[in-house]
Amino acid sequence: MNEIFEYHKQLNMKKLILAIILILFIIIVISEILSNIFFKKNNITTDDQNPNSVFYDINKTISIELSKQYELSQYKSLNDYLIELRSPNNLNIFISHKDLIENRTLDEIVSADLRSYIEEYKTYSNLSDITEFSIQNNTAYTYSFHYLDSSTSTPFYLQVIWLQYNNRYYIFDIEFPLENLNLYTNIITEVVNSFNIIT
Repeated sequence: MNEIFEYHKQLNMKKLILAIILILFIIIVISEILSNIFFKKNNITTDDQNPNSVFYDINKTISIELSKQYELSQYKSLNDYLIELRSPNNLNIFISHKDLIENRTLDEIVSADLRSYIEEYKTYSNLSDITEFSIQNNTAYTYSFHYLDSSTSTPFYLQVIWLQYNNRYYIFDIEFPLENLNLYTNIITEVVNSFNIIT
């Protein structure tokens, strides 16, 4: 009879040890799940607290940092843009680059670009002069005009900026519906000031 009692005692001890191991395993799994949820929640909170989004080209050679209030989304460009950003309000920002053209000044190249745009957009108005300025101690030229989008019959504002940096030109095309001119008064300055060439 003692043998049966000892056998049951050993069997109960094994069940108790298995139950303790199972409980410890469940506690570890639950704590891992809770810590992952807490970690993700904290990361989301941190990201949401940052009022800006940083956009990079595919090779991470350039970036711009703009406010999330613009609701910009980055698209994979079909037109060889380094960065292509679009918003639901038709704010479009395109950044491209070209190799340096020998024996021509940036002013001549920008003038030719302006003529090309004007030929493309038959219905334009408020054409600005070409203006020279500086972006991070590098020569830049800009011009702007209004044009009528033929597909939507919506008037747009377009600002074009050419920046010469070492052996390259960076071209910024920033456009939005003319009715949003007051809404986007600072976007051009923000793009230019946040533009970063990563070396």
